[in-house]
Amino acid sequence: MDIDSYVYDAIFNETPKYSIFYSLMWEQFKEDGFVITDEPGNEIDCIFKAVALQNLMGEFTYRLYDAVNETGFEDAVDYIEKAGFTQESIIEYCKKDEEIEIDEDDFDITAKSALDRATELTAQKMLEEYPPNDIFDMMFTAAYDFEQDFTFDFEDSDEFLAFVDANAEKLDQYKEEYPGVLSWIENGMIC
Repeated sequence: MDIDSYVYDAIFNETPKYSIFYSLMWEQFKEDGFVITDEPGNEIDCIFKAVALQNLMGEFTYRLYDAVNETGFEDAVDYIEKAGFTQESIIEYCKKDEEIEIDEDDFDITAKSALDRATELTAQKMLEEYPPNDIFDMMFTAAYDFEQDFTFDFEDSDEFLAFVDANAEKLDQYKEEYPGVLSWIENGMIC
């Protein structure tokens, strides 16, 4: 299985509006070895981290618009099972990380703990790679409907980043409008 293609097709393209942001982060993660998509046995970790990225975007939009963050551990389990892995495979994956709480009697607790751990690690990695202001700018650009000003569809990551750079002043105004969201990023993006 080409896990990288699976992540893009099944997970990141589920919400096309955010797909360029996801792609930017994912490519950086791959370059740094944070998600290793060409090694067998790494598939479950890749899927959890991809869903964690969705979860962080969902939490961002929740804080921005007071909208429901619909990404949960059920999504991660569903994607993993669709990729051909079992609950037993997920439990084996979880046993490799002592930070993941394993409840032998309740698989849901174990899966939620795994997604929480992946989300924590993904947030830390994002903050290692980008300052909080840049993360805000990119997430806001991906999440915000700029229709009030104009309609803009991004063709690729270069166009997306050029838009972010060209609209720095406007994005700074949004940071002032949503200080709690920027504070959430600065404090580690705890969901």
